[in-house]
Formats: sequence, structure tokens, C-alpha cells
Amino acid sequence: MQVRFPFKHILLCLLFADSLAAQNPPNPTTGEVTELKEIVVTADRDEPKLYDPTNFGGTRLDVPLREVPQSIRVVTNQQLQDITAVRMQDAFEYVSGVSLQNNFGGGLWENYAVRGFTGDANNAGLAYLVNGFPANRGFNGPRDTVNVENIEFLKGPSAALFGAGDPGGTINVTTKKPLWEWHHSMQSMIGSFDFFRQTFDSSGPLTDTFAYRLNYAYEDANSFRDFIGSSRNFYSGAFTWKITENTTLEYFGEYLSALSDFDRGVFALNRGTAAQPNFQLGAVPDERFFGEPDDEPMQNRNHTSQLRLTHKFDEDWFVRLGAAYKQNSLFGYSSETRDVNATTGLMRRRYRLRDYDSQDWDIQAEIGGKITTGPLEHTLLVGMETYWFETDQILRSGNYATPLNIYNPVYGQAKPALTTTVWDRTETQQGFALFYQDLISIGKHWNILLGARHDRYRQRMLDRVASRTTFQDDSAWSPRAAITWLPTDTISFYTSFSQSFRPNAGTDMALNTFDPERGRAVEFGMKYQSQDGRLGATLAIFDIQKRNVLRFDPADISGVFLLNGGQVNSRGIEFDMSGSVTDSLRISASLTYQHVKYDETEAFTPGGQLLNIPSINASLLAVQEFDLGRYGRLGIGGGGIYVGERTGNEQGTLDLPDYITFKVLSYWQATKNVRVTFDVENLFDQQFYASSINQNIIQPGAPRTLMLGVQLTF
Repeated sequence: MQVRFPFKHILLCLLFADSLAAQNPPNPTTGEVTELKEIVVTADRDEPKLYDPTNFGGTRLDVPLREVPQSIRVVTNQQLQDITAVRMQDAFEYVSGVSLQNNFGGGLWENYAVRGFTGDANNAGLAYLVNGFPANRGFNGPRDTVNVENIEFLKGPSAALFGAGDPGGTINVTTKKPLWEWHHSMQSMIGSFDFFRQTFDSSGPLTDTFAYRLNYAYEDANSFRDFIGSSRNFYSGAFTWKITENTTLEYFGEYLSALSDFDRGVFALNRGTAAQPNFQLGAVPDERFFGEPDDEPMQNRNHTSQLRLTHKFDEDWFVRLGAAYKQNSLFGYSSETRDVNATTGLMRRRYRLRDYDSQDWDIQAEIGGKITTGPLEHTLLVGMETYWFETDQILRSGNYATPLNIYNPVYGQAKPALTTTVWDRTETQQGFALFYQDLISIGKHWNILLGARHDRYRQRMLDRVASRTTFQDDSAWSPRAAITWLPTDTISFYTSFSQSFRPNAGTDMALNTFDPERGRAVEFGMKYQSQDGRLGATLAIFDIQKRNVLRFDPADISGVFLLNGGQVNSRGIEFDMSGSVTDSLRISASLTYQHVKYDETEAFTPGGQLLNIPSINASLLAVQEFDLGRYGRLGIGGGGIYVGERTGNEQGTLDLPDYITFKVLSYWQATKNVRVTFDVENLFDQQFYASSINQNIIQPGAPRTLMLGVQLTF
């Protein structure tokens, strides 16, 4: 397969690097070159931090990671740099128990499963948080990493603290905060398939009490898929105002404007019969596109604002108030696969319009502190949260009159009329919650964590197609109980029990609303943390059940309506390790073995496997750094990702094959201010399939991809 590389940008990057590295500039008057005396500048450099011994998401407090009775993997900014992550999803494959799911049209959102559980397949995917606020209600574009400090993967239910969510886990993204010293950087990146990216980061104090941070990313790229391209503009701003010595006001905001061509990928042909299907992949090249090249790209806009006020009464007690607002929109037309006739090679297609908008308000208040009762030390947290979310969704569809030949596609067919309104609806959710947490320390070696949250929520669905309004009004308790034993300064053991819930959005084909999902989880684990806090590892065993799980309705030819698939059981074992083995060697490793299936007693495909969930996945990444003296530092690394075989359709008649891909990375820190990077993804050009919805919608993985970057810090 030919790999296109944008050589027109290489010269600019090399000239940029050369100009930064120039040491003997000519005299501007005589033109002669003056030999400068060598000046050696020494300074302490920041320690590469691949393991973070603290976290926020596990308890909403700054509790050491080894004391939290939960499997938590923190992907730090250092690892995001090591793997040259430009999207949050680039980190998913390096964390145990995380599986890629349908990314909606080739990359219009980030969708993933944790321990086999996904969120709403037709609305928002699995829930995630940004700085502790819900951030994934409504359609969101893939999250950029230019303003990301770290990503916390909180395994198991987090409903006792954060409310509605899946029992498999929750992600909390922590954004970069304003700095109290001046820092500026720019980075240019180029890559295969005409990839170009420019980022900017600026931070510093404007006064003794006010600091800011600005981040910007521009990106333009094509794809290995024919006729597919995208462009993005991402802006982020933040400030910290120290109102008094004990009172701080923080603001965070971001705005994304993205254009992306809609792409449903490839398909598997049925070489068998309807009664005994035999689906086979690879009938056509992975780069072949089956939409229409003249369809306008999908437009995705996201705006977020967060405000948080924190006051410390003393060293032990604080109060925190916060509010967040988020607005999303998605608009565009697409030509999509309906089905393929394996005998004739003809594909039936549909033409669609999507017009989605949403607004989301969230308010939080909490107070926390420490008290001592006899030999027990309590770290308390009490809080409330209320939210209001509304989404308007219009989906219209029409069928193309003439099928497309998959072996010799002829594009440019007349667009069909959008005669069918699949849905035109407004959904409103309102919620109010109270939560309580008590972390009890019993001496030096034992901790007990108790917590609970009570949510009251109301859903209203206005369906304009059916001229019908439906309501749901319900409540849920989400308890949590756990115990941690810390026999040494480096090892801890824990066990936990917790429950979760999540309101189910939308309706089935009969326009009936769904009961909320409810889950429960039991987990046992062991944690290791080195004495210097630079290396950590977690081994966890889990058993999770979730009821009222939604799945696509096989009777729905439009491919958008869901039904209640019953109960899902997920059991498995996970291992994560990350950190610095020596001063110059850092590693990241993960391994998952899980068994995720529908309960044997359920009537709808009992015992069936869930889409895109492998039984085994694993990753390994190692980076070795070399000190080159006056020539800076050189880093060389690499690793591999293994994803096991997965079910590719709801009927369980299609399997996506397992695959392994390899990555190599390198960087040269030429000076304190200049850094050059070069990476190769999928080194051996492995053909693979990342995810699917059914046999007609399968996303092929990218072939070998090269990336070159130059960063200037000043």
C-alpha cells in the first residue's frame, strides 16, 4: 500500500529547526562569521513522570493512589508525549480493560468500552469527565490533547461520587492549569496522508495573584481512506485568581470547530446463506470509499466553560463550588451503506441528514475535611450536584435508486429526497443528587472507605414524528464500601463493592422509553508503588453485572433503534504497570483477560458476546534515554499492542480477527528549547479491523503511518 507523506512541509520544519540550532550568525555589517565562545548552561530538567502517585477521580480528594481501593490507571502528560498522542483515544490501547468501539462515521466521536461496558450507542458513548464535571452528554468531537495534563482511568463504578455512569469505569480528564512562571511553546507536526498540525501553549502570571494559560491546535489531514479528509480548530483558555491566601477562583474554557467527511468503512460479504451465514472480510481494498465524495463534511462544534471556587478554612477543611456549561452541535449529510449482495456485488445505500444540538448545565457544591474520633481519622466529603440537559435530534433519510458496484464504484449519483424522518425529537433530563464519603484511617495499615449517593432524575421525550410525549421519573442509590490493607510502604491490598446506574436515553421502535441501567461490581486488587514514587503497578480481579443493557434492534432496517438486551456479566483480571525503572528507562505495560457476555437466562441471544470486546488485549511500551552531553538527549523506544478476536455483529455470526501492531518512537532534545520527534505507527503495515457495528459497517485500521515533529520552547 502506498503511504503518502507531505514532503512539501518537511522543508519548512527542517528550516525551522536549522534556524533554531544556528550558533554562529554572520555579522550584520560585514557579513563575516564570528566564532563565539562556547557557553555551557546547566540546569535541572523536569523528571520524566510516567507514574503519578496521586489522583483526584478516585475520591474527589488528593489521596495517594496506593491508598485508593480501586484500580486506577493515570496516563500522564509524559506518556502522551511519548506516544505522540493528538487525541485522547490514542491512549486507550495502553490501558488494561479498555476496548475501542464504533467511532461513528470514521472519527466524529470517541467511543470505548471499559471492562466490556459501553454507554449509549446512539447518543454519547461511554461517559467521561473533565476536571470532575460530566463532559460527554450529547455528541462531542474527539478530544484534543493539547490542553490535557493527564487522563485518569477509574475502573469499576464511580456512581457513588459522580452519579450516572457505567459499572465498567469512568474517565476523568485533567486539563493543564495556569503556571506561576512563564512558559511558551510551539510545535509543528507533519505525517503520512498529508497530516499537518500546529499547536501553541502559553502560560504565566499576569500579577502576583492572577495567572493564565492559552492552548491552540490547528489540524488538517487526509486519510488512507479514499476521498476522506478533516480539519480542526481547537481553542482553550484558563485562569487562576488567588482572591485571598485561602480562596481561589479557577476558570476553564474550550471551543472546538471541526469538519470531517462521514465514512462508514468497509463490509464483510456473506459467502454462505441467510440461515448459515459465512461472512468474509477483505473483498475490496481497505482504502475504497462507499459514500459520495461530493457530500459536504460533517460540522461538529463544542463549547465548554467551567468555573470553580475553592476556599480553605484551614489545613484540614475546605469548601468547593463549581458550575459548568456545555453546548454541542453536529450537522451534515452522508451517504451510507445499507447492505451488500455478495452474488452481484451491488451495494444499496441511503442518504441522510443529521442535525443535532444539545445544552448541558451542571452545578456542584462540596465540603470536605478531617476529624478524629479516638483511634480513627476520618476524611469526610459531603456534596450535592444538580444538572439540566437538553438535546434536539433530527435524522432524515432517503434511499439511493441505483446500487453501487463495490468492485467498480461509479460516484456522482443524484441525491435522493429525504422522504423519511427517522426521528425528530427533544429529550430533556434533569437531576439532583446528594453524596457522602468517609475515608477512615485505622492506624498506619488499614483504611475503610464508605460512601453513597442518591440521585433523583426526570426524563422527558417529545417525539414530533409520533406526536407523543413520554416521561420517566425515578431515583437511585449508589453505595460504595471498600477496605485497604497497607502492610508495607510499597504494597497494598484492597477489596470493594459498589453499585451504579445510568438513565437510558431514547426509545425503542414502538416509542417506549427504557428502564435505567443498573450495575453492581465486586473487585479485589493488589498495588505496588516504589519507595521513590516513580514506578507503580496494579493487579485487579473483577466481577460485574449490569441490567437493562441496550443493543441495536436486529428488526430495525434503519439501523438506529435500540432494544433492551437484558443483563450482561463481565469477569476478568487486569494488570497495569507504568513508571521509571531507572533514571533513563521508563516503561508502560498492560494485560487484560476478560469474559463478557449476555446472561444465559436472557431470551435475546442468551450467552452472546458483546460487540468489539476481546477476551485478551495487551500492550507494552519502553523508552530508553541517552545523555549526549553538549548535544542534548536522545530517546528511542517502541512497543506493541495486541487485540484479541472480537464479535463483529449482534447475531454473533461475524468475528473480527485478532491483530498486533508495533510502534517505534524517537526524540532528540537538541537544546533546552528545541525538541525533534519522529514516530512510526503500525511499523510492519499490519492489516487489521479496529471495530464494527455489524457486517456492513466495519472500520479498517490505518496502515503504516509516519510522524515528524519540531517543538520550540521559550
